[in-house]
Amino acid sequence: MELTIFAKKRTTKEGKVFFNFLTRLTNKRTGEVETMAVRFRDPCPVPNAATCPMNIVVDKADCNVAVRNVTRKTTDKDTGEVTEKEGINKTLWVNAWEHGAAYVDHSTDDYFD
Repeated sequence: MELTIFAKKRTTKEGKVFFNFLTRLTNKRTGEVETMAVRFRDPCPVPNAATCPMNIVVDKADCNVAVRNVTRKTTDKDTGEVTEKEGINKTLWVNAWEHGAAYVDHSTDDYFD
C-alpha cells in the first residue's frame, strides 16, 4: 500500500530538534480517515524529513498499528482550572518501506488555475 508521509518539526525543552512523521489511513470498516504517527523500527531507515511530504510503499506484512489510551491534561489560561480528556493515540510501526510515486500537492487545485 502507498502512504503519504508528512514530517512535523519539533523541539525538546533542551532545544534539540527532531521530527515526528504522520500519515492518514482510511479505516475499511467505518470509512473514517484517521491521522496517526508513523514510527520506523531499527534497522529500517527513517525518511529524510526535508523531502517530506513523500509517498512510500509499505507491505501489510511489514507494518502494524498500535492503539494506546491516553489522558491529556489541559490548563485554562484564565482560571487555571485543570481538565482531563480521554483520548486514543494510534501509531503505525513500519519495519520496511520503499520509495513510492512522486508526491503531488492538489490542495490548491480548487483555488488556482
